[in-house]
Amino acid sequence: MIQAIVISIAVVALCSAIHYATLKRVSDAIAAGPAGARGRHLSMTIGAITVAHVIEALIYTMAFWWAARGLGIGGLKIPGPGAGDASLMDYFYFSLVNFTTLGRGDLNPDGHLRFITGIEAFHGFLMITASGSFTLQVMGGKAPLSDDG
Repeated sequence: MIQAIVISIAVVALCSAIHYATLKRVSDAIAAGPAGARGRHLSMTIGAITVAHVIEALIYTMAFWWAARGLGIGGLKIPGPGAGDASLMDYFYFSLVNFTTLGRGDLNPDGHLRFITGIEAFHGFLMITASGSFTLQVMGGKAPLSDDG
């Protein structure tokens, strides 16, 4: 369990730093750009946030993969007859579904991966909420994290 906690702390810290850096960079670009370019600012915001979220889910994927395959503290089960081992793509799909809190339930973690799964869902919810708040401010013509915003 200690390994799952340490992995979770490291991944939350790394993904939060990536998320903040992405939002800060977008905010600074908005502040430096023309004031009347809301459509362009919104497109840049949505694009950057989407890329950041996919990268963050990929980082969680690598944590799941390492925890399962490297440390052996759990795994990802594919229910149904004749189901084989989960592939890296299965782990990535699971991470994306979990990060977005969609939680389809077609893949099931076991062992200590369940702890990391809960942390990812909670952290994903926080990051999506922060992204939504940021986007609403951009739609209002602000550069949320800049000194000028």
